[in-house]
Amino acid sequence: MNHMQPGETLEIANAYIGRYKKLPARVLYRLTEGQVKKRRKDQAYKEKKKGITYSERSKRLTEINTYITNIPWEFVPKERIHDLYSLRWQVEIDLKHGNRFSGLINVRKSNRNGWNAISMDN
Repeated sequence: MNHMQPGETLEIANAYIGRYKKLPARVLYRLTEGQVKKRRKDQAYKEKKKGITYSERSKRLTEINTYITNIPWEFVPKERIHDLYSLRWQVEIDLKHGNRFSGLINVRKSNRNGWNAISMDN
């Protein structure tokens, strides 16, 4: 991992997760310099505020995001995984804020298929 450049995406070949059903672990993504700088600043603040010390290993791992996905390689190339997940997280955050601040969005879970309904409250 030390040989990766900022912003580089590395595909792990033949890596699987799961005890019984093996799922492929697709991508490691090295953060950009700006992202790393922000994370290190946050880490330094936590060290000072909470009086803890991060190990060198933890500091190195701060520079990497790991994405585990079952999206086939043919559909989404490794360079686009970070963008896809960033968009997904933004949509989730927007829905959460919409529900919290406006009270308009009501999401109900269904035992049958995960999501039963997204509806407007009256």
